[in-house]
Amino acid sequence: MTPLTLYSEPFAKTGNIAGEGFRRLLGRPALGLLQTVIREAIQNSVDAAPEGSPVDVKLRYRVLIGEELERFRKLAFSHLPPMATEPEDIEDGEKHNIHGVLEGSQLGIFEICDFNTTGLGGPTRADAVSAGEKLDFVNFLRNVGAARDTNLGGGTYGYGKTSLYALSRCSTIIADSQTTSAGRPVRRIMGCHLGNAFEDDRSGTPKRYTGRHWWGQDDGDGGVDPVEGDDAVRLALALGLPERNEGLTGTTIAIIAPHVDDVATLPSDLVESILWNFWPRMCASTPSNRKLAINLEIEGVNIPIPEPESFPPLDLFAQALAQARIGEGEQVHCQRPKALLGNLAITHGMRSPRAPIVKKTESLIPRAASHIALMRPVELVVRYLPGEAFPDDRLEWAGVFICSNVKDIERAFADAEPPAHDDWSPDMLPKGREKTFVNVALREIRQAAQTFALPKNTTTGTGEKGPSLAGTATKLGKLLGQTSSKGPGRSASPSGGGTRKKISISPPRFVKLETIDDKRTAFFEAHLKNDGSKPDMLLIATPQLVIDGSLEDATDLPPGYEISLLDLTLRGEETVGNAVRIGSNGGSVVCRVTMPDDAAVGVKFTFDEGDAA
Repeated sequence: MTPLTLYSEPFAKTGNIAGEGFRRLLGRPALGLLQTVIREAIQNSVDAAPEGSPVDVKLRYRVLIGEELERFRKLAFSHLPPMATEPEDIEDGEKHNIHGVLEGSQLGIFEICDFNTTGLGGPTRADAVSAGEKLDFVNFLRNVGAARDTNLGGGTYGYGKTSLYALSRCSTIIADSQTTSAGRPVRRIMGCHLGNAFEDDRSGTPKRYTGRHWWGQDDGDGGVDPVEGDDAVRLALALGLPERNEGLTGTTIAIIAPHVDDVATLPSDLVESILWNFWPRMCASTPSNRKLAINLEIEGVNIPIPEPESFPPLDLFAQALAQARIGEGEQVHCQRPKALLGNLAITHGMRSPRAPIVKKTESLIPRAASHIALMRPVELVVRYLPGEAFPDDRLEWAGVFICSNVKDIERAFADAEPPAHDDWSPDMLPKGREKTFVNVALREIRQAAQTFALPKNTTTGTGEKGPSLAGTATKLGKLLGQTSSKGPGRSASPSGGGTRKKISISPPRFVKLETIDDKRTAFFEAHLKNDGSKPDMLLIATPQLVIDGSLEDATDLPPGYEISLLDLTLRGEETVGNAVRIGSNGGSVVCRVTMPDDAAVGVKFTFDEGDAA
């Protein structure tokens, strides 16, 4: 098998971008390097999927040693740029230019592979006429700074591809793609390296070179093209790249010698990056034609990726996303000019324990969520806007804002994204409608984020404040607000007008606290008014946890916060369970609720006119 041929790009008469300039295009993204690569690469994969098709992605880290490493070096990198022209990057006492990396006894490779995508199709030369084909190959491997051409896609510029080179200690990648060109299936492989600009007289005449290098097959015109066809299939197999055929279209990007400081933390790093950025496409509620399936393999071991709904706090974000998708929550409007900018939904609940794979320190996953995920209709997270957290760290909240899919509005938010796609920056936009849209949306979203967790004092329909638990705080544990547990019966209005229902129950009142069977137990009492008109009606008591003035349902509470209803008594007749038939009885209703040591509890009464159980 013929090794790949090296081509070093000379400066053209009209100028070129130097390799070091290309490397700097990424700038300083707000995200870490690995997270930026994951975001950019998978976002590109989503954009490359045919409309209405799900996407499969495989992330794999492997280490080559011995004969496997020697074969890889011989086939892919038998020809290297002049050593004297390479960057003198030194880290931990080791030189990390391409020569130093390949001379080592082992070589790490991080592969990002997508399937069911279009691959890097089209012509392979930047000066070729495309004849209507997309320029995916040349825009990825040849050109610099090509604009997005995917309607409502996740990417807006070609700059983010530089993150792939930045993750490599020697700024080198290999691209292997099963795609189409001129309407026919084709397999193609090419390597690329970003070095420094240099001068060389190897041809007998001194020339200046950009520092950009490609490995492929001689094109007969002084350059290289990708290896294609059966030769590419055999080469991919010899290099250990994932198998493909004409039905498994897509692209593998192999990052040579990635910056991996500790392989032991790589599973948590990758799982967190995947879920924190792509959970909207991985939810159970995501339509099948928009699903994103990701497989993770590290040194031959498959690492399971939890479902977002079982990975707190993404369970809350998933609930908010489901609401935002159907327009529930709050619509965000701009008044001048009038426009619906998007939908905002926020949910809250008990803070659940984090998954074991979440890192203990420097984790992407917040210990208590109080954030709004910003996204465009493509449903890829742009950033998380932080807000005011609940005073009690046992509660957390999560929100989702999806901007409108109206073309000029979506375009405004897309154009407000920097090259790393990790923010909405209105200052990037010229003065006008688009800048106003983004400014207004961010203002309204920030307002919601700062006010959602403020304690709320609720009132009953009579204008009377609900029963406060503050007087029993020393007995009931950590009390963080007031709550109203007003029953379904409607009282007279404060002015004395209106009608009164014939059957009603008063708000429950805390009576006392006792220890029963080693469990702290709260007693509540309410008064039932009953004219006997509906003897089959059931009175139901539901225990709830009280936090920050909110009543949290007793189901799915985290360990240590479980509560239960011991019994319900109507007029001295005790009933085991949470429901009692009222018959013609009225008067005192008493119930007992077990409670955690450091939380308050409440009870909610409701009526059911169905048949008694």
